[in-house]
Amino acid sequence: MDEVSAGRGHREKIPSAKLKEQAGGAINIDKTDKRVHIPLYIALRDSKFEQEQEEVKKVHDHTKIGANGEKYDFYTLGAHVETKEKRFYVRAKRDPQTLYFHASEAPPHYARLSDEQHPQCQIDKLRNCFSKDMLSKTGEWGHYTTKANVFAREGQFFWEARIISQAPPGREPPKASLASFQDGDRTSTNRGGLRVGFARREAAYGEPLGNSAYSYAVATRSGFGRNYGTVRFNSEIRHIDGEDFDDLSPGDVIGLMITLPPLEVHKKVVEGTFNPSDYSHLECGPAHPSKSKSKKSTKGSKTTTAAKSTTKKESPDIKQDPAEPDPTRTLLRSQLSSLTGHPIPPDHEIIRDRNPFTLRGQTYFECPDYTPHNDLSRPAASSTSKSKSQNPETGKPYDLVTETHPLHDLPHLRTLPGSKIEVWVNGKYHGILAKHLFAFLPPASFIEVGSRTSLKSGDVDDGCLGYYPAISHFTGGAVECKFDGPWWYGWEGDVEKSEPRPECRAIGERYKEQIVEDFICDMVDEIYQERQRGREDWMVKDVLAKEGGGGS
Repeated sequence: MDEVSAGRGHREKIPSAKLKEQAGGAINIDKTDKRVHIPLYIALRDSKFEQEQEEVKKVHDHTKIGANGEKYDFYTLGAHVETKEKRFYVRAKRDPQTLYFHASEAPPHYARLSDEQHPQCQIDKLRNCFSKDMLSKTGEWGHYTTKANVFAREGQFFWEARIISQAPPGREPPKASLASFQDGDRTSTNRGGLRVGFARREAAYGEPLGNSAYSYAVATRSGFGRNYGTVRFNSEIRHIDGEDFDDLSPGDVIGLMITLPPLEVHKKVVEGTFNPSDYSHLECGPAHPSKSKSKKSTKGSKTTTAAKSTTKKESPDIKQDPAEPDPTRTLLRSQLSSLTGHPIPPDHEIIRDRNPFTLRGQTYFECPDYTPHNDLSRPAASSTSKSKSQNPETGKPYDLVTETHPLHDLPHLRTLPGSKIEVWVNGKYHGILAKHLFAFLPPASFIEVGSRTSLKSGDVDDGCLGYYPAISHFTGGAVECKFDGPWWYGWEGDVEKSEPRPECRAIGERYKEQIVEDFICDMVDEIYQERQRGREDWMVKDVLAKEGGGGS
């Protein structure tokens, strides 16, 4: 079907009236059952909302020459919106007929580094620069993280990162900063440091990957690089050794493969209904609770102040029991699967709070972002152990490396059975970076309910939770990414253990899958809204009424 199979920015992401009629024609919606969030803000008509998304303008900044003579031109980005603390931004466009808004990403239309999910470009000294194809990145002044525009929620995915610039081994004394010892020539490829890995939505852009439990990373500089970072979880960062030196060198390629269990299993973990004996093929850990503890209910368990602030409140707009089946939504989605000819992702109660606005002629959704939990975050200088959840058996904060598991009393400290991240260097298997990754579906992730969101509960999944490929650069480090094949090296099995090459997909395939997922969410939401309002043109009528032009 053309409207869901084309590139995200190319397609008119507009569920047609015919398709909605076929999918929902025989379904009666209970008007008191408001599982879908209906926006309180009705935007007036504005021609800017209907404009095609444009690529962010780029201004050439400098050029680097790679290890094999490759030329890398880096550019600063023009005016655009960047995701910041508690706010998440998505490009959007309005359907001039129905006046609904839909996501519509800007060019280039493929898996790449995100326009919005990176440090602030407006701070000149950071010199955040991208290649024109948005697959390479560099910057100055400290550690900063950038995420891709695709993410993994279940399954097995692979991507590669090639080092463009990195300081040579042993460049600085153990207690000195790298920045104080290297030259300032930004065209050089012997400057800086890098980390590559996967990050959740809550991972901060102003700190390196792996400095909190919201991300997992390998550091491409070994040796003195081990001294960077003060967090206990930071000790789990994998420092890769090269073939000839302690560090990797420009031109070396790191491959990363993430494995996540099915969303069905993930949902049972966060709901507290997971039974390890039902999934004996999935490794659980790292801790192994006793049977009595594994059967213990999560209700009434002690939480920190931050956790208590996200306790669910009754709301007519949001479904309160995530385990309760919804036959109406299931029927809608089954109808859409046959009509679109595309596999429909499982229904996990996607609820989105998205308010449209324009900036310099481009339309965006502003969405509430997920709030990092104290237990998993990099602690501030003023934080103490009292701000973290205490293990009643030890009287100390939970150890994130040894005391977490799928049956933990606290949902945000539950791990995903069978999950892991594996590493390859120049095509050779280098083992497991991390196992037992933390769960991300609500309530393991939550949105802080406040004045800038109309959500009544923060335990919602907006459809974009998951593990994102991500990179961190430090003071001149530069990296190039591949999210689709053909690969520079790809992956092989563990030769030492005679293991076969694992089956895996390119993370770039998620780009079109995310289009379908978002399209289906739009379709289901719009059918629900139209049935609850009692008319298909409710948005048009409400806009006209607000403008004083008629309707009710």
